Amino acid sequence: MSCDDRRPLQNTPAYARIVATANDRYGAVLSSLFSFWSARATAIGSCGNAARRDAYSVVLFHHEAEIAFENDFTSGPDELLDAVLALPYEPDGGTNFTAAIICAQGVMERNWSTER
Repeated sequence: MSCDDRRPLQNTPAYARIVATANDRYGAVLSSLFSFWSARATAIGSCGNAARRDAYSVVLFHHEAEIAFENDFTSGPDELLDAVLALPYEPDGGTNFTAAIICAQGVMERNWSTER
């Protein structure tokens, strides 16, 4: 993720904030996440008084897994991005998919709801 062959999308609202700390593949992922969160917020906002039913959790990982935030129903796209950017996270190789999957499983088990 620290390779710079892919970068955040330029000319997007969060570009400057993302490239300040992640002008690489990780930043490209954050750019995509921000676009997704923004699209979902717009879709929900166009429904009038509809409450957001999506809960967002982000697990970051390399040689170990770390939860950026968990089961967030209320934060907007900017707040979600700020929460991820606030972490002292630096992709540094040693990708441990097992740790990430175990961490994600724990997040799902702690926040399980039959409504979703």
